[in-house]
Amino acid sequence: MISISVDKAWLYEKYRLPYAGEAVNELLQHIGDAPVVADVGAGTGQLARLFAEKSETVYLIEPEPAMRQVATAVLSNFPTIDIRAGLAEAIPLADNAVDLIVIGNAFHRFQPQACAELRRILKPQGWIALFAYSFVNKAFADMLFSGLAALNDVAGKIEKRWHKTPLSALFGHDQLQTLRYRQARSEDWPAFWGAARAGIEAPEPDEPAFAPFAALNREVFAAFAVNGLIQIDYETVVTFARPFPKHALP
Repeated sequence: MISISVDKAWLYEKYRLPYAGEAVNELLQHIGDAPVVADVGAGTGQLARLFAEKSETVYLIEPEPAMRQVATAVLSNFPTIDIRAGLAEAIPLADNAVDLIVIGNAFHRFQPQACAELRRILKPQGWIALFAYSFVNKAFADMLFSGLAALNDVAGKIEKRWHKTPLSALFGHDQLQTLRYRQARSEDWPAFWGAARAGIEAPEPDEPAFAPFAALNREVFAAFAVNGLIQIDYETVVTFARPFPKHALP
């Protein structure tokens, strides 16, 4: 488990790019009602809250105490959300408990054994939907991610923590369905820097990598900002299917 500070969890809550709300409506049109939803690796619950008024129960499963602390504070008016401590590899729910599992930009962090655990808690005809971001501006993405890759401390954390379990381990080789939603957000420097610092692998101020990390983000902002604002063009991408049967585990 990654240990993060409460300060970072609040940055994550405030500055993380939002998912497209219409993605939830269209997903449910495709799969039908989902009375019980589990958001696994839920962070502070940005995705869970999108289902809160459409489902009877939404389990927010998150291993990080700081994330759960912030989620508890900001979701107090969402009575259908049930916050629980748990790993994707050890989910504190009964067998066949949920109709839909949603995972927001976290599946790449799950170890392979999480696939069996996800199938365990899912009802026989249940669905799994992965929500992720895709940056539309290739020049922006290339400059940012090539710069991050050159920061050894950050790259080392990613190498250690991103297990990159293939989707085939969860879904088999059946055809996946995909929904895409174009979005854009304009950010000034404090918002852009806040979002950068909110990244799980972003260095903290007392770490040696913090100064070069800040310099990289200043450089990216300066390269793409116009009149003090940078436009982040991105897509919410939803990939969903029923997982292959529990009796056919790899």
